[in-house]
Formats: sequence, structure tokens, C-alpha cells
Amino acid sequence: MSLKRHLEMRREAFGANPHVDFMLQYGRSYEMSARTFLGPRDQPQACYGNATHHAVFDDRLTYVEGSVAVYGVPIEHAWLIDADGFVIDPTLTGNRDGRVKEYFGVPFKTEYVRRAVILNKHYGLLDYFYAGKTAPKLYELGLEAGQQWLLDQPDKRRRSRKAVA
Repeated sequence: MSLKRHLEMRREAFGANPHVDFMLQYGRSYEMSARTFLGPRDQPQACYGNATHHAVFDDRLTYVEGSVAVYGVPIEHAWLIDADGFVIDPTLTGNRDGRVKEYFGVPFKTEYVRRAVILNKHYGLLDYFYAGKTAPKLYELGLEAGQQWLLDQPDKRRRSRKAVA
């Protein structure tokens, strides 16, 4: 079963849910390539931080958050896509046995990711608990307007300090 179908079944079984509705509206499947699992692995079980760091420091990559199907089981996850839209996963180990079946998620603007992590003091963008200062606006306003809402806020790190006389 596809990850999109899994989300549709969750909505059918449990009714409307802001996270599920957001994922169904803005999420899409991403394809793996020969580069998906190349290179050294970053910290295990830290996919949100790993993907954030790569996106912030490499403008050729885009942060994506959603789910990955491992042996058909949906697991919340974050990864990157390259300029061609293929998955780059710095966290999961290789896929020689075919255990990773599908990636389904939502891409985010790098500056939004950076600012959301700073504001929430936590990696990850779609969890109400950990991203409680930004996720509700994404769910309320939608992907583009929700990101723009945060980007329009003053960047607290850039405030000038008044000289002490």
C-alpha cells in the first residue's frame, strides 16, 4: 500500500486531522536514485537534524518532511531532494535489501526551516508538540502562506543592539 493511501485510510477511519489533511494536500511521492544512500551516514535516529543541517549548508538541497515506508511500515522521517527531485537520505543506511519502499512528504523553503527550528528550539516542522509555534500556522494557512507567515516575522537573531553610553 502506498503512503498516500495509508494517509487516506487514516482520514477515512478517524476523520479529519490537520496533519493528515496537510500531508494529503501538499505531500507527494519522491523517487530514489543511485545517490540516495551514497556517502557517510549522519547520526542515527536524528533525521530531522541531519536533513536540516544539510539543507542549511548546501543550497543545492531541499528539506522534505513526511514519511518513509520501511518494509511497508510508514515511519515519520525527514530527508532531502536534489535539484532533480531525487531523494538524498543522510540518515538511513543503504537499501541493498529493498527495505525502503517509498518516500512521501512536503518540501520546505530552507529559510523557513532555519527560522522554524530557531523559533521552536527543536528540529522537525510538522509535529504540534515539538513545532508548536509554527506547525499550527502551516495547517491553518497552507504550505506557502504558512511559510510566508514566519518569513514575514522579524528575525530575532538579527536585532541590532543599542550601544551602551
